[in-house]
Amino acid sequence: MSKDLIIGTAGHIDHGKTTLIKALTGQDTDRLAEEKKRGISIELGFGYLKLNNDLKVGIIDVPGHEKFIKNMLAGAAGVDLALLVIAADEGFMAQTQEHMDILNMLNVKEGIIVISKIDLVDEEWLELVIEDVKEKVSDTFLAGVPVVKVSSVENRGLEELKKEIRKKIEVIPPKSTERNVYMPVDRVFTVQGYGTVVTGTLMDGVIKKEDKLMLYPTEINTRVRSIQVHNEQVEEALPGQRVGINLTGTDKSEVKRGDVLASPQSLQKTRILAVSLQIIPSLDFVLKHGDRIRFHLGAREVMGRVYIFNKKELFPGEKAFVQFRLEEEIVANFREHYVIRRYSPMTTIGGGIILDTKPTYYKKSKGRVLEILETFSEGNDLDIVATILQLADKESVTLNALIKKSGLSKKYLQEKLKELEQKNRIVSLNTGTDSSWIHFDNYQIVKVEIINYIKEYHRKYHLRPGVPKNEIKVKLSMKLDNTEYNVLIKKIVDEGEIIVKGSTLSLPGFIVKYKPEEKEIRDKMLKLYTENKFNPPDRNTIMNKFENKDIVEEIYASLINEDILLQISEGIFIHIDVLEEAEKMLKDFLTKNETIELGQFRDMLGSSRKYALPLLEFFDREGVTVRKGDKRELYL
Repeated sequence: MSKDLIIGTAGHIDHGKTTLIKALTGQDTDRLAEEKKRGISIELGFGYLKLNNDLKVGIIDVPGHEKFIKNMLAGAAGVDLALLVIAADEGFMAQTQEHMDILNMLNVKEGIIVISKIDLVDEEWLELVIEDVKEKVSDTFLAGVPVVKVSSVENRGLEELKKEIRKKIEVIPPKSTERNVYMPVDRVFTVQGYGTVVTGTLMDGVIKKEDKLMLYPTEINTRVRSIQVHNEQVEEALPGQRVGINLTGTDKSEVKRGDVLASPQSLQKTRILAVSLQIIPSLDFVLKHGDRIRFHLGAREVMGRVYIFNKKELFPGEKAFVQFRLEEEIVANFREHYVIRRYSPMTTIGGGIILDTKPTYYKKSKGRVLEILETFSEGNDLDIVATILQLADKESVTLNALIKKSGLSKKYLQEKLKELEQKNRIVSLNTGTDSSWIHFDNYQIVKVEIINYIKEYHRKYHLRPGVPKNEIKVKLSMKLDNTEYNVLIKKIVDEGEIIVKGSTLSLPGFIVKYKPEEKEIRDKMLKLYTENKFNPPDRNTIMNKFENKDIVEEIYASLINEDILLQISEGIFIHIDVLEEAEKMLKDFLTKNETIELGQFRDMLGSSRKYALPLLEFFDREGVTVRKGDKRELYL
């Protein structure tokens, strides 16, 4: 677990956010010449606050002007503790409200209200401002939080603010280090002699020097040359830290703000997202099905349209599950928080969490869509993984696919899969590097398909011992590779539901039964073989002896399957009793004589070379005889 975290400012333009950070840290977060010239923040500013010898926390200073909300959103996504800065001389303003709404949508749970510029007002006015602010935040995450009065120019209230920050840090839970690496990139630049550097807030996972990572959505492989946290070189970066990563093998032109640095093969590109959406209560318009919106995720802004499940419009304060269809490809982490804004005018509409980055099941699962999304929204990890597998009813799901879908790390996910197997909620079809699973319900469906197919096959072809194993595989509704299919069949066999007979599958208790008319044909057919012994009829001769060719074909095949007619050579079949008789005659002859020639064997059988030679070659293959030149002798 990691206790690193990010403090982020929020508030209206010119309410003293940057000045406050400088007073707290000694660092000027306005780095652009234009910012210094105009006296306002345009871009994100970064710094750190040293609270004691062991504790440093990252700080993100966001621009307050409404024109730069896009930049504000790029920094706000990773904030753990918000400082809502409100100037005492102006009070609660439009961007104060919008920033607060955004923080609320991004699920920031901890905050401190900072009343700045107290040196510009008297005590009576100050109390009125504080009272008004408390009323306005009463139904938000800032309800009941500490209110600290400061003057950055007079250094008043700064120590009290630091004290409140320390208290908040103590209650913020540590972050797990077990998830995949996920870091939205908010800055890209080059350093002479080092190359490309990207910065961002590390949301999940641990980044170490020499780690191989991937840039998304371009899916460019890259490697970590060095890591910097709070202006210091470190061996690893932990979740919740502001991180600078020097990448090797990656050009600056290949990366842009909004890209994501993540574990290789841990994310999937998409233009369609299923999400939960909460509309801001104070919104002054109705969101309609199909409206064009601005979608903000991490440091990325993409245009798209919103489609509401089971509704045509959403009113202020309402919640719903919706689908976004975006105009560009992005990547997203499962349950990552996002914000949407109107296309025009650019005001914040609401936000929520990502539930599915590949929602391909909605048409076929129309009646269950809300139930599925509810599980993704509120369910535990076990239920989520099980639901992902249940939805994949046409194919198995690999470990890599589950990692991309769930956002869980490989190690943790494997533990959950093992637990689900033990509870008989899923079935493993492959192990090792190609591990794959299906949901138990889907296994039951496929099992019934197989049993029903065999049952129908027995009805249709009652003289055949079973269905060719590979024939069923291509008929299944679920696409499986050979290994998965064999594991599936073995499981059904182990359950006693089907039986394997060589290369065929049959149901328990099934036996070949001849109808009276079929038995009559069978007996006549066998008689032709027993009477003609060592000059057996070929297939065409048999077919021409009877009228119903389809039935004769099935009976002929059945006699072969029953090992009554044995193939000794291409197109030559002989009755098992006749074959055993020929073997006995051959052994008796060779017991009295050391060798036998083809002509002798032919004459002994009263046959011809056409049948005598294949018989001798058959006995050679079976280890009865061994050929030496033109003669044969018993194999010892």
